Amino acid sequence: KNRYGGRQRDVQKVHGDDVLEFLDIRNPTYQIEMNFLLKHCKNVRVRSQDASKPIVYSISKLGKSASTQEFVWKGSKNKTVTVENYYKEHYGLVLKYPSLPTLEMHNRSYIPMELVDVEPARVKKITDEQRALMCRQSTMHPSVYIKSINEIRKNPKKQCFEEDPFIAAWNMNVSTDMLTLPARVLPMPEIVYTDQYHVTSGAVRDMGTWQMKPTRFHTPAKFPAVWGMINLSSLDQHACEDFYNELSNIAVERGMECCPPVIYEEYDSRKSTINGIIGVLNQILKKNKGCNFFVVILSVNGKLKSDLYGLFKKLCELEFGHGAVTQMIQQRNAVVGKQKDKARWDYAKLNNILLKINTKLNGINAVLKVHDVIERFFSHGHRVMYVGADLSHAPPSARSQPSVVAVVASADDVPSRYFKEVYQQHRPESARNESREYIVDMKAIMKSLIQQYERHRGYPPNAIVMYRDGISESEFDTVFEKELTAIREACVELSPVYRPYLTYIVVNKRHHTRFFPMNSDKNVQAGTVVDSHDITNPTTYDFYLNSHHAALGTSRPTHYHVLYDDNKLRPDEVQMLTYALC
Repeated sequence: KNRYGGRQRDVQKVHGDDVLEFLDIRNPTYQIEMNFLLKHCKNVRVRSQDASKPIVYSISKLGKSASTQEFVWKGSKNKTVTVENYYKEHYGLVLKYPSLPTLEMHNRSYIPMELVDVEPARVKKITDEQRALMCRQSTMHPSVYIKSINEIRKNPKKQCFEEDPFIAAWNMNVSTDMLTLPARVLPMPEIVYTDQYHVTSGAVRDMGTWQMKPTRFHTPAKFPAVWGMINLSSLDQHACEDFYNELSNIAVERGMECCPPVIYEEYDSRKSTINGIIGVLNQILKKNKGCNFFVVILSVNGKLKSDLYGLFKKLCELEFGHGAVTQMIQQRNAVVGKQKDKARWDYAKLNNILLKINTKLNGINAVLKVHDVIERFFSHGHRVMYVGADLSHAPPSARSQPSVVAVVASADDVPSRYFKEVYQQHRPESARNESREYIVDMKAIMKSLIQQYERHRGYPPNAIVMYRDGISESEFDTVFEKELTAIREACVELSPVYRPYLTYIVVNKRHHTRFFPMNSDKNVQAGTVVDSHDITNPTTYDFYLNSHHAALGTSRPTHYHVLYDDNKLRPDEVQMLTYALC
């Protein structure tokens, strides 16, 4: 009996002839194509159609062609048979493409390609290559962007403002020319490493990057006496020692005090599952409780590396009370490369790794020297706490999932160190399909952050400047009133006479406003601010600020709304302070 009745109609949908041409064994690039296919097919779930019910498998690897791949057929007296003959004898099915590779599943069964369908899409994290391609395809150069806007406005087939009866009834007109506005470029803060080395070049504003010279960090950190290296890659211990030696040489140039790792643990993660690796890492952390800093070299396996990163961070910082700080390093960044056929380390990457390590070990990489207008905000003892808050909702398809509240607050005058609070916020029982836009636990969060600030500094902040993301203009009043009340209540609970000055600023990037310089086809400069009443709210104080150089596409300015200001900041102060903090 043919248990795959009607299956041949589905085979036509996969365009087997195209696959056959792609995987032609006579092609010299056959093995390359096979490796590429396996990279994208491994662990993909497919469905083999059965007469009674569909069977779902997970692809492990690619086998030989159906005409040559053999296995032991236990249902026929352990006879050795090819996949092609098995389907012919057992199901009466003649394969149309017996020369295509078979799919070896995790249960070690072999199934022809033409007899499976890929399961409906499962959401997963895209690869680095896919992310880079997406960014390139979705960006548009400013000159192309402005041209497309003008074409749409002036093409009557793409818009019909003049023909709209409602617009005509109100005697409205939409100009075919863009609005011309005044703008200012704010002075750029200097990046100070040492008294002898300040980054002041105008190229920093234009390009958003600078070449770091061999200089000390502003406040170099010291490696702890006991720290460890965990090697999850295919590198041997000798290669890891070479990496540390090269890293420590640069660290000494930056003023850091280094010592070799006391702990070295090695585990080949390529031969284990993610749960197995986490179990091993948990044992390593328990065995070395006195160690609070680990450098971890990850495997080259993209999916494993992606899954392991978040799980290990969670294990170290949140679970079991390990409280360990980690620096994850990709294997390719821990090996010596080649340049002009000579072995050479990539010192730019090593520098970037040290920037992260120095901060995690309580060092300060650099500080800002700002304009005189806002110098008081960065002076020692001014006691300002800068707070950033956001509320992220689950997608509409996952209504049962809670929203996530994330709030960070500065811990010093620079500011270079931060405290954080992360909460889950569930939907109210009375309206399970609606999300609350205000932060319900704002009082508890702010109370905790102010207490942490006081423990770290010895006194509470005199002023709080809060940047609140994720509020639409229609929700300003409701959210602001609830959250301002919660912040005031938190302060009163700490002390009846404690009343710090508060500035509450809403940050919005979900808009369609774009700025283009009149004398250039490039993006506007970093630090460009627009607060003309032609495009801002006449009854409140708001402004647009482009803080960063856009490496790709057209820059999108951030729209800031100052909803409350106890600190009585002048417009220049708010704008320059915001630019400096960015």
